[in-house]
Amino acid sequence: MNNTNERFKPVIGKNVIENLTIGMYDDPRFVYREYVQNAADQIDVVKKEKLYQSKNEPPSIFIQINKDTRTVVIEDNATGIKSQEVLPLLGNIAQSTKNRYEDKGFRGIGRLGGLGYCERLIFETSFYGENKKSIMTWNAKKLKEVISDDNIRIDAAELISLITDYSFLDADENSRYFKVTMENVTNDALLDVQQVRDYLSMVAPVPFANHFTHKDKIYNNAKDKIDEYNIYVNTDQLFKGYNNYIYKNNIASEEDAIIDVAFFEEYYQEKLLFWGWYGISKEMHQIPDENKSRGIRLRKSNIQIGLENRLDEFHKEELGNRYFIGEVYAVNEKLTPNARRDFFIDNDECSQFSKRLRDLFYNQLHKLYYDFSKKNAAIKVLQDFENITQSLNNKTTDVVSQEKLEIELKKLEKKIPRAQRALGNLKKKYSGQVLGEIIEESGFNFGEGESKSQEEKQKYDEPNTQNTADGKTTEEARLLKKIYMIIRQNPQLCGEELIQKIEEKHHDKQR
Repeated sequence: MNNTNERFKPVIGKNVIENLTIGMYDDPRFVYREYVQNAADQIDVVKKEKLYQSKNEPPSIFIQINKDTRTVVIEDNATGIKSQEVLPLLGNIAQSTKNRYEDKGFRGIGRLGGLGYCERLIFETSFYGENKKSIMTWNAKKLKEVISDDNIRIDAAELISLITDYSFLDADENSRYFKVTMENVTNDALLDVQQVRDYLSMVAPVPFANHFTHKDKIYNNAKDKIDEYNIYVNTDQLFKGYNNYIYKNNIASEEDAIIDVAFFEEYYQEKLLFWGWYGISKEMHQIPDENKSRGIRLRKSNIQIGLENRLDEFHKEELGNRYFIGEVYAVNEKLTPNARRDFFIDNDECSQFSKRLRDLFYNQLHKLYYDFSKKNAAIKVLQDFENITQSLNNKTTDVVSQEKLEIELKKLEKKIPRAQRALGNLKKKYSGQVLGEIIEESGFNFGEGESKSQEEKQKYDEPNTQNTADGKTTEEARLLKKIYMIIRQNPQLCGEELIQKIEEKHHDKQR
């Protein structure tokens, strides 16, 4: 019989270190986010305690990437760490002394991220007033060898002792810094300077660029302080990757400008839960992948949560997030990022966040881009009619082409009343708002939004209830009507994109 007074002492196996490094995240570039996050917390201490008096030496984060030597260095000039605190803070795992409700990094595992992507990981730090610097070296190559060797039985603590070295060197007592060095980086994505810049410009807590004309409006409407830091990659300062235009085939079009930003906010139990903004473009169609700022991003403490598509599931349609640029700032302190930083710990605040954000995206954003699609379709009809009329009046085409244009013109003539009526309805609905102003500025004549006459309903909308010459049933006729409607509402789509849109509408109806 076991002695009930003896406590069971579990062994934490070596594989847990693998799970906390390379097995934790989907994207290797997360290591930059983790080290930037830790540096930002120390800069917060500097600002709070006013440790820097000189504006010539602002607290900053410096990232140096050397592809030739396969070395990455992330350094900050914040507080550094006292020599007697280096081992407890850097050697222990998940023993952080930070506040989970105030600090950006609080679990004490993020600094391990580099172990999965280099052969040696070095932490070097100096604290103001100490004439020495502390250096802690992790042998990541040996770590991987031990983990992969099933014959080596060792627990996590023993493994850390086996692969780490610690030493002191002389240093200037006026210096204070913390430096992370990754030697012999094994993942090429971490050495691609442009790719790292693009990633951090959307993930890291950096300012909006001056060329983004809507930045002041965002700052003025912000519901809480937006944390921002000076971050440099190979001497170039980083700014958020938002632009005034949507690019297609690397070309920015005036017709695709971000002409305004709109705002939203939600409260729970009288406390601000989240707030955010989204951009409104003149066309409001799906943003091509080449635009790194596409999609509404989720942020906590101005650091992105999850990947760029994290909020896709909250939209009514799978691709709904692609119609926008924007950000959701999670504010409530109980919205605590989980260990992977891809969402929040499950609690009442998280449930309310999910519910209210989904309601917002369903009831406001979906209706907005759907109405923009109707506007685009109506204007295309009127524009095509105008272009064909001009071509016929100029008589610049041959006889055969003229006949084809005349046939097309007659088809468009039948669609014009509906197009004008659609614009009239939308102008009324969005009077005083951006969409209403776009319609007003289009220069086209439009109706006052009156209802369709019975004759027009019968002529254009009601499906044929009799069997057609080719044997189509009433159900088939209705299905065709829905397909034609989707095509007219999405003139910018073709091929597979149009097929996907039709399938989405079909699935929505089934649900």
